[in-house]
Amino acid sequence: MICNRNFRFILAFCFLCIIGFGAFGAFPVLKSGIFLFSADKKEKLRDLAYDVNPKKGYTVYLKEDNMYVPYLVVTSNYGGKVLLLRQELLENRMPFKKNERHMWASYENGGYYEDSSIDQYLNDEFINRFSRTVQDTIVNSKIIITSKNSLGDAREETIEISRKVFLLSLKELDGPKSYVSVPEGDTLKFFSDNYKRRIAYFPNGEESPYWTRTPSTWETYTVFTIGRALGTATADIDTGVRPAFCLEESVAIKKSSDIISGQTVYVIE
Repeated sequence: MICNRNFRFILAFCFLCIIGFGAFGAFPVLKSGIFLFSADKKEKLRDLAYDVNPKKGYTVYLKEDNMYVPYLVVTSNYGGKVLLLRQELLENRMPFKKNERHMWASYENGGYYEDSSIDQYLNDEFINRFSRTVQDTIVNSKIIITSKNSLGDAREETIEISRKVFLLSLKELDGPKSYVSVPEGDTLKFFSDNYKRRIAYFPNGEESPYWTRTPSTWETYTVFTIGRALGTATADIDTGVRPAFCLEESVAIKKSSDIISGQTVYVIE
C-alpha cells in the first residue's frame, strides 16, 4: 500500500510539473490526451526598440530594392508606433528645396517643410524602394512642423501634418537650442542619452551633416542641418538625407545569418 501511494504521489507530481513547465515552453503540454510542443514565441519589432531593450542592439534590416539596409529602432512610442531611422544616409546629397536660380525671394518660403522637394521625394520616390508589403506596413505619422507664418518672423507657430516618410526635427535629434528654431515634437531619448548617435555616414563611410525638417526662422529659406555639429544651409544646397518612418509594434521580425557574413541580425521581410 505504501509503495502504491508513493507511486501515485510521484506520478501526480510529475504530471503537475509537466503542466506547469509547459506554460514556459520547457516541456510539452498535455491537451485532450495528446502531448503538444508549445510554439516558440515570435519576436516583434517592439522588442528591438531602444527604450524597450537596448541590449538587443536596436537594429533591424529592411530590403531597399535588392539590398538589405540597417535601420535603428529608435523608440517604441512615436505617436504610439515604432520609429525607425535609417542608420546610413542616402547615397546622394539632395537639396531641401530645389531652386535653379539659387536665389530666394522671401515669399517662396524655401525653408518650409510641407511639400518641399525632400518631402515629395521621400513619399513619392524613396518609399518605392520597399516591397509593396513593407510600403503597406508603413503607417501615416503625425509630425509637427514650423508654420509658414514663423518663417522670417521668428515666431513659434507650428502645425501638424501626416506623412509616411519624413525627416526628424532638430528638437527630436536633441540638437542645441536656438532662438531661431521652433520646437517640433519631443526630444528622443535615443539621442539625449548619447549625442554621438546624431552622427551619420554615407554608405562609402564618409561622414556628413544631414537635413533636419526644422527651418531657421531668421530667414525664410534656411534650414538646420545636424551631424557632429549644428549648422544651417540655404534650402537649395545639396547635403545628406536620413529618412525616418513608423511601423506597428506588432510587425514580426526574424533572425537571419544571410545578411552579413559571420553575423546573425534581425530582419523584416
